[in-house]
Amino acid sequence: MPSEEENVEEKQKEHTPAPPSEKIWMDVYLDQDGRVAKHDWCLDTGIIKNQGGEVAKPKGFYITILNKMKYILEKDLGHKVDSPKISQAQISLILKDLDKVDGFYDKWWRTESSQLESFITVVQNRRPDLSKRFIIDAVTRTLNG
Repeated sequence: MPSEEENVEEKQKEHTPAPPSEKIWMDVYLDQDGRVAKHDWCLDTGIIKNQGGEVAKPKGFYITILNKMKYILEKDLGHKVDSPKISQAQISLILKDLDKVDGFYDKWWRTESSQLESFITVVQNRRPDLSKRFIIDAVTRTLNG
């Protein structure tokens, strides 16, 4: 029998797209280009499908970032010596907080940049001593390998 977390994650993945005749015209990106395209939207939730180039990252990506942050803080790389470390318990709490963010891992409508903003907020809520720059650096290091 699937756990409650699996049921919630399954619901987030399920979207019923509107029929092609019901697609709506909207901007593709939120920039000055002014390009428009027809967008799908979910009949169940009303959420409009992301048509931009950014795609939401899966949960494993954020687990990797948090572990990279833990490694950086343990090894005193690029920050002051004896700064507070990040524990596995803190990582677990941050991941639980991310799970509570509405549609955080939903690739249907969430973008990577909106995820990053929420991720920074959640991490700084648990660890206010970690700067935005440090968190973004850990994300960049993770993306670069």
